Amino acid sequence: MINSCLCLQIEPSMCFALLAIQQHPQYSFILAANRDEFFKRPATALGVWPDQPSIVGGMDQSSQGSWLALNQTSLKFALVTNVRQGIPQIGARSRGLVVSEFVASPQPALSDLKQLAETQNQYAGFNLLAGYLPNEIYYLSNRYSSHWQVLNQGYYGLSNASLNTPWPKVQRGLVEFKHLVNNSQNQDQVGLVNKLFELLADRTIAKPEQLPDTGIGLEKELWLSPIFIAPGFMDYGTRCSTIILMNKNKQVFCYERTYYSDNRSSYAEYFFEAS
Repeated sequence: MINSCLCLQIEPSMCFALLAIQQHPQYSFILAANRDEFFKRPATALGVWPDQPSIVGGMDQSSQGSWLALNQTSLKFALVTNVRQGIPQIGARSRGLVVSEFVASPQPALSDLKQLAETQNQYAGFNLLAGYLPNEIYYLSNRYSSHWQVLNQGYYGLSNASLNTPWPKVQRGLVEFKHLVNNSQNQDQVGLVNKLFELLADRTIAKPEQLPDTGIGLEKELWLSPIFIAPGFMDYGTRCSTIILMNKNKQVFCYERTYYSDNRSSYAEYFFEAS
């Protein structure tokens, strides 16, 4: 039997994200996210896009889409996760194009979201966090809602179900994330970033009775239950961990660790100041 979750993962998407909006005295926006994917799928790490130098993010080289990107000029931001469900939707547009087209669009964010809401059935199941840094962020899903949701100040967790669905990794992540942010007010930025990377590297496996039933069987539910998924079945696992901070002075800091199937890793960072 083919693993339905892994079939859906052949498109660029994050699979775990934690977001804090206006919850820290120094940082208006804090994002920590993991991308889970097949290791053989070619992608570029965090960086400036050569043909669109205002955009920063990773890029899926198969579809020319992205799982997470932002525009340095407009401060448009987008992140997509897939919705774990049954048989893949044949002929669907790549969900990564939702991200790349949103951050590149000159239209206002709400115009883009309205257009996406009208064409959302062209895509397999997705969750989208999108808007403007630091605090005009929206949530849209083509499986859980027909309209976007405004995200107010607060904490949010997202995986492969709707926003804040209490999957074990989301619940665990939010508890640790809130504690980390609330106790980092006297910590320097390097310390905060290192703590966030530690959180994203959490390999705690959930208890069987805590897991959702998404139709892939208990063994794979357990394997996919940690925040960080170690390389394993079908050469699949967490490909990268990304952190984005925006401080009160409108300086944006992007950090990323990329992981490989042989347990090597690489590191990238990018900083800019919003006008």
